[in-house]
Amino acid sequence: MQLRHVVTLTSASADASSRGFIGNNKVTAIAFSPNNRKLAVCGFDRVVRMYNERGEVQDKFSTKPADRGRKTYSVRSIGFSPDSTKLAVAQSDNIVFVYKIGLDWGEKKSICNKFLQPSSVTSLTWPSNRATELIYGLAEGKVKVGQLRSNKSATLYSTDSFVCALTSCVDGRGICSAHLDTSIYRLLFDQAGAVVHSKFACHKCIPYSLAWGHSLVCSGDDGSIVFYGDDGSIQNVFNASRSVQTIASQSCAELTISAASPGGETIVVGTWNSFIVYSYARSRGVWIDEGARRIDKLYSVTALSWKHDGTCLAVGSLFGAVDLYDACVRRYVYKGKFEFTYSSLSQVIVKRLGTGTRIVLKSIHGCEIVRINIFRDRFISANTRDHRTVTETLLLGDLASYKVSEVPWSNGGNEKFVFDNPACCMVHRAGELALVEYGCNEMLGSVRTDYISGHLLSLQIKEKQSHPNESLFQHAENNTRPVKTIGYLLDAQSINVRDLVTGTCTTFSHDASVDWLELNGCARLLLFRDKRRQLHLVDLRSHVRVIMLDFCTYVQWVPDSDVVVAQNRHKLCVWYNIQTPDQVTVHQIRGNIENIERVDGRTEVIVSETLSTASYLLDEALIQFGTALDACAYTSAVDILECLESSAEAEAMWKRLEEVSLAESNLATTQRCTAALGNVARTRYLRRLLSASNMQCISGPGNVRVCARCALLAGEDKRAEALALSQGHILDAIKMQQELHNFEQAVAIAVERRLPQAQAMRDDHFQYLLDSNQASKAAKLKECEGELTVAIQLYLSAGMPGRARQLLKQHDGRHSTALLERVAVELSTNGLYEHAGELYERMDQLQRAMDYYIKGTAFCKAVELARKTFPSKVVELQEMWGNHLIENNQVEMAINHFIEASASSKAIQAALGSKQWKKAEQLLDMLDSDAAAQYHAELALHYDEIGDAAAAERQYKLAKTPTKAVEMYVRQNRWNHAHRVAVSYMEAPEVHLLCISHAQKLESDGKLSEAEQIYLTVDEPDLAINMYKKERNFDAMIRLVGKYRCELLKETHQYLAQHLESEGHFHDAEHHYCEAGEWLSAVNMYRTSDLWQDAMRVAKLHGGVHASKRVAYAWAIALGGEAGARLLTKQGLIEPAIDYAMESGAFDHALDLAKTACPSKTPEVHLKHALLLEDEERFKEAEIAFIQAHKPREAIDMYIHQQAWSDALEVAKKHESSAAGDIYAAHARSEAAAGNHHHAEELFLLAGKPELALSMYRDASLWKQARLLADRHLPHLVPDVARQIENQHPTSKAEFLEVGRHLEHQEEWDNAVDVYLSAREGYVNSSDLEQIWNAAVVVARNHLSVAKQNAVLNQVAQLLCGIHRHESAAELYRVLGDLEKAINCSVEGKCWATARQLASGSLRHEVAVEEAHAAALRSAEDADGLMEHGDQDAVASVLLERKQWDRLWQLVEQKSIASVHRAVYAAEHIKHLLAKDDFRPILEVMKQRGMPHVSATATVYRRLISRLLGRSCDSEMRDFASWRALVQDFRDCLLGHTSPAMQDAGGHEETASDLHHLVMALHYFSVYLTCIAHQLKDIALKVAVTLLRYTGVIPVDKAFYQAGALAKELGHETLAFILLNHYIDVTEAMEETTPGTVDHSDFCGTCIPFPVDMPDEHYIQSEQDREDIRDWVLAICVDKSVSQQLPSRSQAVGTIYAGLYSSNSPTCIVTGYPVQPWEIVEISNVTANKGDWNHYVRVVKRCPWTNKEQVPSF
Repeated sequence: MQLRHVVTLTSASADASSRGFIGNNKVTAIAFSPNNRKLAVCGFDRVVRMYNERGEVQDKFSTKPADRGRKTYSVRSIGFSPDSTKLAVAQSDNIVFVYKIGLDWGEKKSICNKFLQPSSVTSLTWPSNRATELIYGLAEGKVKVGQLRSNKSATLYSTDSFVCALTSCVDGRGICSAHLDTSIYRLLFDQAGAVVHSKFACHKCIPYSLAWGHSLVCSGDDGSIVFYGDDGSIQNVFNASRSVQTIASQSCAELTISAASPGGETIVVGTWNSFIVYSYARSRGVWIDEGARRIDKLYSVTALSWKHDGTCLAVGSLFGAVDLYDACVRRYVYKGKFEFTYSSLSQVIVKRLGTGTRIVLKSIHGCEIVRINIFRDRFISANTRDHRTVTETLLLGDLASYKVSEVPWSNGGNEKFVFDNPACCMVHRAGELALVEYGCNEMLGSVRTDYISGHLLSLQIKEKQSHPNESLFQHAENNTRPVKTIGYLLDAQSINVRDLVTGTCTTFSHDASVDWLELNGCARLLLFRDKRRQLHLVDLRSHVRVIMLDFCTYVQWVPDSDVVVAQNRHKLCVWYNIQTPDQVTVHQIRGNIENIERVDGRTEVIVSETLSTASYLLDEALIQFGTALDACAYTSAVDILECLESSAEAEAMWKRLEEVSLAESNLATTQRCTAALGNVARTRYLRRLLSASNMQCISGPGNVRVCARCALLAGEDKRAEALALSQGHILDAIKMQQELHNFEQAVAIAVERRLPQAQAMRDDHFQYLLDSNQASKAAKLKECEGELTVAIQLYLSAGMPGRARQLLKQHDGRHSTALLERVAVELSTNGLYEHAGELYERMDQLQRAMDYYIKGTAFCKAVELARKTFPSKVVELQEMWGNHLIENNQVEMAINHFIEASASSKAIQAALGSKQWKKAEQLLDMLDSDAAAQYHAELALHYDEIGDAAAAERQYKLAKTPTKAVEMYVRQNRWNHAHRVAVSYMEAPEVHLLCISHAQKLESDGKLSEAEQIYLTVDEPDLAINMYKKERNFDAMIRLVGKYRCELLKETHQYLAQHLESEGHFHDAEHHYCEAGEWLSAVNMYRTSDLWQDAMRVAKLHGGVHASKRVAYAWAIALGGEAGARLLTKQGLIEPAIDYAMESGAFDHALDLAKTACPSKTPEVHLKHALLLEDEERFKEAEIAFIQAHKPREAIDMYIHQQAWSDALEVAKKHESSAAGDIYAAHARSEAAAGNHHHAEELFLLAGKPELALSMYRDASLWKQARLLADRHLPHLVPDVARQIENQHPTSKAEFLEVGRHLEHQEEWDNAVDVYLSAREGYVNSSDLEQIWNAAVVVARNHLSVAKQNAVLNQVAQLLCGIHRHESAAELYRVLGDLEKAINCSVEGKCWATARQLASGSLRHEVAVEEAHAAALRSAEDADGLMEHGDQDAVASVLLERKQWDRLWQLVEQKSIASVHRAVYAAEHIKHLLAKDDFRPILEVMKQRGMPHVSATATVYRRLISRLLGRSCDSEMRDFASWRALVQDFRDCLLGHTSPAMQDAGGHEETASDLHHLVMALHYFSVYLTCIAHQLKDIALKVAVTLLRYTGVIPVDKAFYQAGALAKELGHETLAFILLNHYIDVTEAMEETTPGTVDHSDFCGTCIPFPVDMPDEHYIQSEQDREDIRDWVLAICVDKSVSQQLPSRSQAVGTIYAGLYSSNSPTCIVTGYPVQPWEIVEISNVTANKGDWNHYVRVVKRCPWTNKEQVPSF
């Protein structure tokens, strides 16, 4: 147990403690309320302070003294009542007050009880299960009980010693008291309410503190804490001083107070400045010292109290401190939503973190809670276990109702929980379903079932059958018993309904599997649905079953009513009166029912339609009527019905209410019902009955006469009679029967009751029968009286001669002949000829008897009479008898009669008809072969059916049909006999087919050798090979391949090897690999499977030692480490293996091998690894590797190469100090290359190489720096430097001009010109070169000859062209007079103004300049320049290339460019937009810019329409309306331009046909979308079938899915199955990227094009949706009622399948189906089916072709 300080409610009074006033602020009592909402604290000031759950003072009140006057008493103890509404205060002034404080804060407080005592009250406790009794102890030694109901106290037991302490058990089953004489008494409350007390123990010191948990704990001033068992024996003894000394160096003072946690597993004992905690170890059954908690300046602990959920401990001290400590064993958060706090091992507080609501899980058996789960964020399950008693329980709770149940449970952990019912949890384990009601600690029941789906279980639990709106049913007469009933499946076809209250069961068997069931609220009716979608209703009281609906896709009871809502296709069916299933209210809906919502007096059915959700409002009054009827609220039911309009439903409800109220003898309600039904007679009868009932002041079931009359009214006259007779009302019963005209019953009652008027009543009744022409009843009466002659005459007069003959036969005395004659005549007149014949035979009139026997078909008596009197007629009579038996289907009996009559043919026919086969076969011997043939055929069929093949064969041969005998043997798989018969009667090809069939049958039976012989006999070795392949007999397969297909032997071996390898049969695969010569494949197989020994064996056997070495190396690599090294060493391959590993980049492996087996190779490995790391720019790792390879110089060179100078210096410093100079030199060269010459100089000097610095300055022509360096560090080179400075070449403009002017000054004109001309870009900037060269031109023109002058000018012009100074160069050419070069130079430099100026006056030159200018503009794609130049075609080409469409179309409009070019531009624009899938701008281009030429851009149209129609289902449905409008606009646009486009196609007939195909695909798709939008699904299905012809344009999966889904929805299951099955094949081929695997054989002969390209993306992108389609197709596959192939072309005419076949008939523009001549209608220059056209136009109001407003055509 962990105790953590939470808050201090009140601090200790420092003032009191410092002054030494001990006890002035003492906390005398603390108590928590059982509901954990309040904490009461009382101190020395006698004021009770009430704290809330947050530790705030919410309320307080002062206690009252027993007598008025000064308050000198102290509060000894306080305690809450178990319901938390009362607080008991025990005071030292001899009184106990009970204050009523209420549950909520702010309620008025009052004293509800007070118990005045003769002595001071010392202690108090209020047991948890004694709500009206509190226990307190007195100073005089008595322990009393205060009874709140009587406000009196009683003594429980008395002692002579002061009561020191008093406590009650945590479960409230008893109390204990401790006394000053060290005695301890215990009192137990038994279940009967009696009390039993006894002296429990005698403590060794005065027990000041007492607590009762799992043990009774006593402590006092000796520092010992003693734990007593239930029998008073000492379990544990602890020395408190040891616990206290472990935390402080002082001994324990007096133990003042103790308290047990609510679970009884923790005891806290208070002492000086601390309290000690003891925990109960349940597994060992002992108490453990958890240690003491020390609190400085706490002083003595004077009060302790545990919160009733065990999560908090309140501690009060001597100086008024009150602290709260959080107590728990452990705490953790579950799924971030709940917090579990274990206040003890058997108690857990579950807190919802979001709302703070809590529920306490506590094992009433004290078992440890070992596992907790929360389902649906509401329901809790927990398993508990007691390790000592091996007791296991299951805790179940509901966070909404705060109810917890605990039931015994064993071996928990594998159960499944069902939380569908809010009042009960269903737990399923090992086929048994246990039911546990929340709040009840006993199982509600259990059933055996394996069907625990929410649809197959129905549990109804109600305490009373009443509606939630009690005000509606305030007139209910009675409430029935609680409802606790479950309906479940015993098996898939058997439903069991069990009443969990009475235990009665009702079982119903069904002929199909049940997939849904549900009981109504009162569990009187059961609804269930089977797999055939039939909905059944069962009345559980009468066991009457009714089929309510076929093809039911949804069914549910309306909540809290007996109204049923179901769906049948597009019909919403509602049964407001379930007692009359034939009266159903039907609504048409367009989707599927999702849910039923009943809120705020409204009941709505939510229906999910195609693009929206709709709700259908139900009649709430009719719904409430059923609920009122169940609650027997007849007055409310009448009020509801009176508000309804007259209808069939209302009439049925009035009748129902009449039946129920009449059964309850509620005459007023019954009268109102009959009045509403217009039954005036019943209304008046009920009014009189009601008046009589009121006059007698007895109504309902208490009035027997009323009950009898009600029974009569209900048609139960037997019950009415029994009621009257049971009360001795004999005359009333007779009168009642007479009123009902049951005179016989009235007479019977009079006779039975021996009334004196019985005989008179009988005579009167006989006369009445005669007077009313009821002779038959009068005859019956006389018959009973024994007057037979009179009875016979009366029977004859009543037309009942049969009854008269029966009397004559029963009483065979002597009767007059006249009477017999009269009876015989009456019998013959009434058709009773046989009986008439008996009488005539009795009168010895034999001929008349024979005639009447024959006439009455009494042939037995006729034959018997003929044998006696007329022998010649016997044969004739036998044949007549046989014919009569045949006519009456008594065929078997007719055989012998025909034999007696010698009618053989009839006898044979009768034998065959009666299945007397042996007899018929015997009779056939009497006929010739031709006449008997047909009978032999019938016998053969019979023997064939019963399996008597030999007899059947014999009969077939006698019937001259031996081929049927062959067919019979084939069916029976008796191929030898079939072959025997066939050889004699069949042709050779037929025998061949027969043998093949026989072999296939033998193959299926596993007789492979016999099948092989037959295959080889008919020259079919391939079939035998394939047979062995399927049966995996590969040896036989190879044998046959080698013998009959030797060219395929190698391929066969390879195939078998690969197949066996995939199955893991490696040795067999090796055999076939080697036989095929592919032993390397076998080696790789073994390597892949880590079978290296086998791989080496194969390699060595077939590839030699070298191959085995390669395998060994691969094995070593796979092994790695020392194992691999040892293997290579053993094979002698260690060094080659290391080299190979390094070449392969496996340096770790190479290093391992080298270290393990060849250490001398280690540096080489490091070196090569370092080189690789350097190449990979992993320089630090490379440095380490170089160092490990003892090559630090290589690392330095690497860093030098990477210019990582510091790293290089660091390596040199550590490993190669001599390399520092080279590093500085390399660094200097790098700096010099970067232009940092000064830094480079310093580095060269650090490297000790000043000459390199000098060379650097020389190369850079930094002669000044070079001279300074030479002066400082290289004085011996100073002259050389000076000489080089004198011979240097000019390197700047100033130097060139200076040298040139110097030469001019010396009149060295040629040299000066040469110096000027030697200036180049390498020395001088290009901007200064022209000035230097102009100086040369000036010198040449002023001082050189004309020839040299021209040469210099020509050279300067060329140099100027080289630096792109073309204008200056042209001027020089002009000066030279070379106009051609001047113009060309200007053109080359694009100096167009200069070129035009030079060319002016020369037409040829002017044209050349303009052409060059235009070519330059086109090359630069300068649209503005071309526009200025006037080249429109070039401008358009540039804009087209740059995709500047707005400028291009602006140019086209401004310049009126030809339509041919406009079409080309439009095509390019469409291509550009098509790449972005931007269709709306494409449509605008087509409308505004014109249509492209068909012949040039046919692929553009195909791409456009294919992309347009190839969108996925999700993208189409995302904005269906705008998508449909876009498709419609494209169709209209293309149709509007079809004719011109076709004309533009010119002679390209194929292109024009392709365009027409694309346009029609777009047209039909547009019609399809329109039909879907307007719910024209029958037309939409036809259009979808038509679109299958366009699968080259529309994605094939999309076309087949749309058509199949619509066919499925409209009930065309065969078509839906075929289309969706192909859709599944297509999607699988798309996923496997194997389009060639799709089987198109189902559509052979149709107009659907195959094969087509597979789309890249699925139309149905959801994998789950595709799985649903696949599941439906698989379900239909096994449905024999659904055909799985298309009808033929002739059978498809006029059906939905007609669109799949091509036809010569015109095609309907609406559906694309063939139109028969009598169906044709021509409108808008198109042909259509009149019915489909009118249906479409009537709904859409527009023409499907022109899209204009249209009306139907009649």
